[in-house]
Amino acid sequence: MRLFVRFTALIAAFSVLFSGTTTAFAASTVETSIPYSYVLMEGGTGTLLYSDNGNAEFPAFHSAKLMTLLLLMESIGEGKMTFDTVVKASANANAQQGAQIWLNVGEEITIDELIKAITVGNANDATIAIAEAVSGTVDDFTALMNERAEELGMLSTTYTDPTGTLGGNVTTACDIATLASELSHYEELIPYFTTWMTTVRDGKTELVSTNRMILSYNGITGMKAYYSEECLNCLIATATRNDLTMVCVILGEPDEYQRFTTAREKMNIGFAAYTLYTPKKTDIYIEPVSVSGGVSLTVNADIDDIGSFVVRNSESESVEMKIEYSDDATAPVCVGDKVGRVVFLVDDEERYAISIVATENIDRMNILSAVFKLLRSMLAG
Repeated sequence: MRLFVRFTALIAAFSVLFSGTTTAFAASTVETSIPYSYVLMEGGTGTLLYSDNGNAEFPAFHSAKLMTLLLLMESIGEGKMTFDTVVKASANANAQQGAQIWLNVGEEITIDELIKAITVGNANDATIAIAEAVSGTVDDFTALMNERAEELGMLSTTYTDPTGTLGGNVTTACDIATLASELSHYEELIPYFTTWMTTVRDGKTELVSTNRMILSYNGITGMKAYYSEECLNCLIATATRNDLTMVCVILGEPDEYQRFTTAREKMNIGFAAYTLYTPKKTDIYIEPVSVSGGVSLTVNADIDDIGSFVVRNSESESVEMKIEYSDDATAPVCVGDKVGRVVFLVDDEERYAISIVATENIDRMNILSAVFKLLRSMLAG
């Protein structure tokens, strides 16, 4: 078995490295009724830059494993486990078909190796092992996947299992781009996503990535390439240059190698045409905001997190700012309550807004507080 795994891994590696140079590995274009879809998004801000049929529905297939990884990373971030946590493979994990690392029932394996198996090898058994480690059961984990998808605004996505390989797993290029953007914030995953070849299970299983972009694209940080008869050749690629993160999702590409060429072209355009605009806090002066019905007539306020937004290079000098204060702020007002916003516009079009929030509590005026206020006023006079 070990010899067979090594042999198939080497065949896969050579087929990618020498694609296009020999007849045996030449790409073929297949006529199909399956829709074609591509999306380009700036991952740091989640800004959609370009979309071609981006809301067309596709089987989620291996893209569902990105949600599995996101939930795993959030669990690690909460301190529930670490990369060194040891997981024991269940009979359910062992029973998985398709891409796998051949986990035996009761076999112990670290989270680190399971991540490798998913990011490099799309392994279904490793995915189930992670799902059970995070939530206890596959059903509970699948429910968590759908809850998180809804929170992220992936409203066209439905998961029926963590691997994405069962019927009923549905998503879109736009939703996948949103997921990949969220996952791209976990820089700890970059070494996994950009690994070309590796082994797990003490060298028993050798893995080869199907994402050719990790071999040559400048700034590449991930994520996943796969094929199925239902969604053809698919690619989810992320790269970072000069604080910009480009996320390109291509689904339904008939040509095995064209997806990589298209992604390079689209991401190059994105990096060349756009920039991040970060407002300067020193340019924003916030006045006290009027409050009705409170013990004070105004509340002190400040801007929330400034953040950044994406503009075309040609627009960076034409960004305008205006400050809007709430005219209906009513006591009681609590720290953190929104009392206005700072709006940034390009050609009179709103591109970005920062909330203005209260920095103090203002209680509601009542008879007792009114008497005290009157007495203080009389004493001061």
